[in-house]
Amino acid sequence: MNKLARLLLRRLDRVARREAQRNAHANGLLSLKIVEVDGHILRRYGPAFDTERMGGDRDRDLAWIRRTFAAYLLPPPQQSDIVVTEGKASTAFLPSLYRPGQATAEDHAAAVDHRRRAYAVGLVGRAGRAPLVSNVVAALVLARAIENTRMPLARIIQTIAMAAPVVCLHAPVPGFERAIRRLIELPGFLPGAVPNGIDGDYVYDDGSFAAADGTGRPYIQFIGGSVHRLTGATLQRRLVNALTRDYPVVAISETARHIPSEISIAADVALVGGFLDYPFISMMLEAMYGDTGLAALTRWTNAYDAHYLTIDDVVLAFRPGRGASEVIDVLASLTERNRVAARDGDDDDEEPPSKATTKSSKSKQDGAAAEKSSSGKDSGGGWKREKPSGAEVIQPEPWGPGEDDRPSLVVETLSGYGKAKTWALDLKADLADHRAGSLAWSDMSTKLLLYGPPGTGKTTFARALCNSLQVPLVATSVSTWLQGGHLNDVIAKMDKTFAEARALAPCILFIDEIDGIGKRQPAEREYADYWNTVVNKALELLDGAVKSEGLIIVGATNRPDQIDDAIKRSGRLETHIEIPMPDIATLAAIFMHHLGDDAALLVREAGSDSVGVTQTDNEDDRMAGEGTAQ
Repeated sequence: MNKLARLLLRRLDRVARREAQRNAHANGLLSLKIVEVDGHILRRYGPAFDTERMGGDRDRDLAWIRRTFAAYLLPPPQQSDIVVTEGKASTAFLPSLYRPGQATAEDHAAAVDHRRRAYAVGLVGRAGRAPLVSNVVAALVLARAIENTRMPLARIIQTIAMAAPVVCLHAPVPGFERAIRRLIELPGFLPGAVPNGIDGDYVYDDGSFAAADGTGRPYIQFIGGSVHRLTGATLQRRLVNALTRDYPVVAISETARHIPSEISIAADVALVGGFLDYPFISMMLEAMYGDTGLAALTRWTNAYDAHYLTIDDVVLAFRPGRGASEVIDVLASLTERNRVAARDGDDDDEEPPSKATTKSSKSKQDGAAAEKSSSGKDSGGGWKREKPSGAEVIQPEPWGPGEDDRPSLVVETLSGYGKAKTWALDLKADLADHRAGSLAWSDMSTKLLLYGPPGTGKTTFARALCNSLQVPLVATSVSTWLQGGHLNDVIAKMDKTFAEARALAPCILFIDEIDGIGKRQPAEREYADYWNTVVNKALELLDGAVKSEGLIIVGATNRPDQIDDAIKRSGRLETHIEIPMPDIATLAAIFMHHLGDDAALLVREAGSDSVGVTQTDNEDDRMAGEGTAQ
């Protein structure tokens, strides 16, 4: 887990502890004094209960507080039932906490050592309710989105602190919009007043925004596909009027195209998150269970299919009191369910249209369906999961601390790849310079066409490149795209594959059997429109006109002559490298790599046998010569 994720999780933990302490004070369990330290107004809590029962064992004392004062850590049922005088707890509200003849709470608190009092107050904070799982998930998704952007964290914080910043948040995860909205409006998570969101598409007038008085800092929010109810001119007027009133603007969406261009162009901060993949589940387990959670992750054999999960799935799995192994079992079941549903096209939220539907009503339904968000939020409030592209996401194997402690499959140890190996090592050096900020992505060679006979290891090269560069590998094939059959399905899968790869950037997008796209055909040929549309879509996705920064695209084929020439031109798969069949020297190196000491032993044994045969033959020849002489 990186430092940024730990920072946000500590922030959530601090919010939960502060809420527990405030509830404890409201219920009379803690006393309160308002003090000023270096110009800052602070709350100073003190225990209003007998701390003699605490023996110094943190776990036992925490269990005792939870068992004894659980009700005092919850919000009070009615504020009028609690009497607080001058910020100090009422001892009458806690009659059972003090034995007869004992000193009052004020006298007792004054006599207790300062460290003991601070220890008791800290335990009260930790004894309250833990942060919600949905907030933990949203915080980790937000941390990864911040990590993926080039803008430093200090610059992001400085920008958000401005009078009226414009912020875009996007992650292709169902449930992201609701989770991030709850996280933003969580009291205490963001510095300053509690944000008060105003839906930008529900205001009755372009020039006014109705914000309730005294409810926190108002901001204008545009959530998901609902923004499309506004036309471009209307949206721009509302955006300008909001900014002239110093209202921040936040756009949150699970699909990038649902963020209007007016907002994306004006955005001061644009954060893009990725799927709930294997590293994300690792961070969740570490956050909830520590090292024991990471150890339980080895039970999940299909963990790399975690991108099928939604935020709601994770919330269902990580329940209080459930062990790490049980969580893994639930996650595996939910992942398999979603994978099968995506493969079969199941959709329980979408009802079939009525037979009596008129043509006009059907056209309205079609128009409404086109405006659904990527999570499929329809008018009935249901959720329709967006189907993944079918691509396999492979995470790199980590390098160890030593130079020789590296994954079993890396480009550095490959034999027989020639120019492809040189290209990969150059790319590794360029990627390091790019991460250091000294090399632009456009100056790197990131698009490669590998070709050669079957069995020469083109797929192996892609997996080795993944481990060497330490970036994810999104592996797909043209046959996977063509499984849909219908042209719209094929185009959608192609689009979705590149979208999934961009969400994981920097990453490698490996397209096998790329010759299956074919070449553009004359108009008079049968099915020419179908194949020409597929080729044109491939050209659009591979071209620089579509943002491809962060994508290393590798196409593999056995028949390079069957690929349209435009795909192989500059700006697309412009680097062409052939992987030939290995010669004898290369085969020997491959055997030595895989067999290691066993191969060396076989070579020595074969050499000794050869020497023995030669000596026997020489002795036979000598004896035959002696017999002839006699």
